[in-house]
Amino acid sequence: MKIRHLIIILSLFCIAFFSKGIAQQTIDKLEVSLQLEKDPIKKIEILLRLAEEFKTKDLDLALQYAQQGYDLSIVANNKDGELKSMNKLAGIFSDKTELKTAMDFAVKAKAMAVQVENREQLVYALYNIGVIYSKLGVYEKSSEMLYECLLLSEQINDQLMEDKVLNSIGIVYHNQKNYNKALEYYLKALVLAREIGYSAGVSKGLNNVAAIYGIREDYPKVVRYLREAISLNKEKGDFDMLGVNYLNLGYYFQELKQYDSALFYYDEALKSYIDQNNAASIISAKIFLAEYYLELGDLEKSKEFAKESLDDSRSNGLKRFVYETASLLSKINYQQNDSLQALRYEILELRMKDSLNIEESQTEMSKLELQYKLEKAEQKKQIAQQRKDMITIIVMTSLIFIIIVIILLLSRMRIKARAAKLENDKLEMDLEIRSKELTANVMSIIKKNKALWQIAKRLKLIQQEAVKDETKMAIRKITKELNKAVEDEHWEEFELRFNQTHNEFYNKLLDMFPGLTPNEQRLCAFLRLNMTTKEISEITGQRIATIEMARTRLRKKLDITNTQTNLITFLTQI
Repeated sequence: MKIRHLIIILSLFCIAFFSKGIAQQTIDKLEVSLQLEKDPIKKIEILLRLAEEFKTKDLDLALQYAQQGYDLSIVANNKDGELKSMNKLAGIFSDKTELKTAMDFAVKAKAMAVQVENREQLVYALYNIGVIYSKLGVYEKSSEMLYECLLLSEQINDQLMEDKVLNSIGIVYHNQKNYNKALEYYLKALVLAREIGYSAGVSKGLNNVAAIYGIREDYPKVVRYLREAISLNKEKGDFDMLGVNYLNLGYYFQELKQYDSALFYYDEALKSYIDQNNAASIISAKIFLAEYYLELGDLEKSKEFAKESLDDSRSNGLKRFVYETASLLSKINYQQNDSLQALRYEILELRMKDSLNIEESQTEMSKLELQYKLEKAEQKKQIAQQRKDMITIIVMTSLIFIIIVIILLLSRMRIKARAAKLENDKLEMDLEIRSKELTANVMSIIKKNKALWQIAKRLKLIQQEAVKDETKMAIRKITKELNKAVEDEHWEEFELRFNQTHNEFYNKLLDMFPGLTPNEQRLCAFLRLNMTTKEISEITGQRIATIEMARTRLRKKLDITNTQTNLITFLTQI
């Protein structure tokens, strides 16, 4: 009995997890407001509030209101309403176990929330996806989504959602039979709910913690937590959760063999459900009472509650309860030695079992199909990411290769530039050395010319003092030949050294000014060496006035007569 009842208790608990303690008065006011409201944006908000109000009472009606909100938000182009509607639809379809549709809406809501940067709605989308994965049994993905949701809830300080997520993470561990971790998160949720004064969260947390202690068979703690939950739910008028508390507490007292206490809480649960007109919960309470009396051996009383449960289950189309009550009635009739009636109920039990198996198989197939599609989508996503990563790697590799090539080319260019600079430096150094040698040579010529002029002067004096005409003629001839020979020799040596130092000068000069005479070319060479008029006079033996006149004629030929251009500067640029 324990295992079956634990499943019922957890099932009821999960239903109560979303209970809001709906007041019909609130619904009536919202429906009146819906009829009167003209603004589509406000109308969408009312529709979504109605969907939330009906979520724990009538999922079909909740779905109807949420769908209307979604359709109206699209017509009104209200992105905020569309996002909220998709999250609401995802939650409702999840509760209806239509998980494929639920996942479609949740994924769309997540994508839109990211696009419009709505972190509040992103939290709800992540929560819905996490719950759907949990129902599919894909606990790793469920945990991933719920932990992401928990982190975001903390960042935006949404403590109500944080409490809800902590409980959901606990349920994931609960489903995996990791009861220690489940208890850890249930307790975290309970502590948070107490801190923020969230009474509904406290009630849920107390029930969760009691469920774990029930599995551990730590009944004193079960009783303590459930009694606290009863006190709280009475205070806030949450009769749905109160009924669950009573039912659970009655079950645990029955396990403790405290039958009077068990009966008291079963009766209280039944009264609470009857007041709420909650058919499924009433049937569940009657089944608990039927099994309670069966355990005590009161077969007639057990049979009475079991038959009432069967009739109610059939009228409400609740196959699961039909199956359970048929099984129970079969046991009761066998104990009363009514084998024929027991067999009839056994046949009904088998028929319901086959029907439930078919439905569960279809549900399981739908879950497997959705899980397959989700895994396939995840694989496609991974493949797309791998391709993206590969493209990124290729691009990065190509960029690195290009950078390396550029670096090598720049290095080569630097090496060439350095080599060219060294070569240029060497040429400049050679040119400087040659220029110095040329200058030294010019100075040497000047000194030699001075010496020759001195000799010429002395010969001239001797010539004047000579008596014989033959002697005078001989001296004059010797002086003339000596001057001519020295001048030719010195000029040839100068021209040779000048061409070695400035080998392109004459070629460029004559290309630009082909009409220059040899003497003008020589004057250009002297000026190119930045020689003064006096120095040119000393090396050529010409008077300074003669050289000045030659310079004036040269400026005219170089077409710089009426300009401020310096003659030496002009020639050094050639």
